[in-house]
Amino acid sequence: QNSFEFSQDEQSLLPGKVDAFAAEAGFPLSESIGSPAGPNNIGLPQRISYRFRPGENQYPCLQLGMGIFTVNQLEASYSWNSFLSSIKDGVKILLKANPGRLARLPDSACLALRYQDAVYPSDEGCTSQAFIRKHFNVDASLPDNFLGDNRLNPSKSDLSFKISTDIKEPEGRITVFITDAIISGKRGLLMETIVESPIGSFSLNSISEDHLSDWCEKAHQLQKHAFETLIKPSAYKH
Repeated sequence: QNSFEFSQDEQSLLPGKVDAFAAEAGFPLSESIGSPAGPNNIGLPQRISYRFRPGENQYPCLQLGMGIFTVNQLEASYSWNSFLSSIKDGVKILLKANPGRLARLPDSACLALRYQDAVYPSDEGCTSQAFIRKHFNVDASLPDNFLGDNRLNPSKSDLSFKISTDIKEPEGRITVFITDAIISGKRGLLMETIVESPIGSFSLNSISEDHLSDWCEKAHQLQKHAFETLIKPSAYKH
């Protein structure tokens, strides 16, 4: 059985260390998420407990929880090069705050790069299914003899499906979600791509900045491939 425990330092001291190094690196604003902050409260595993920002509601945003660390950026200020730079900054902060643990991560740990994009079928006056048939290179249609039943109300239907496949380089898995969602108060279609690689797939025993940067570049190219092949350019020309 593969067991793994978080040290007392990680449970009580890590948030403060990350806070200090984040402030030095240009993320002076810290936020406690969910429950009151305290010396023994980093929260439940895989749940965000703290955020570190350049200023109020500003991005990029670093997030920390027990067994999880993320770097987030919004579309309004997104470019791949700047986001990659922010990821490197976040890794430097984490390495300074907790250098020893990264060399002995559990096999269940993974790296993940997630990207979301939104389109709005209502801007063209059509349903999600019609928008996908027109602008996506995927088939999400339902037969007329199903939708035509008078017991159904297709105008109130929701769409959601997932495509997932193993990948060779980097080793891991890519998953694409396409789903109806409320985005900033407006109904739209959300497409999300996630590239994940388990720590056990790496030849190195620790995560260095260069190693992580190389993984991010490869994962980004896979996400770019997914968007270029699954979504037609016409989806953004309205």
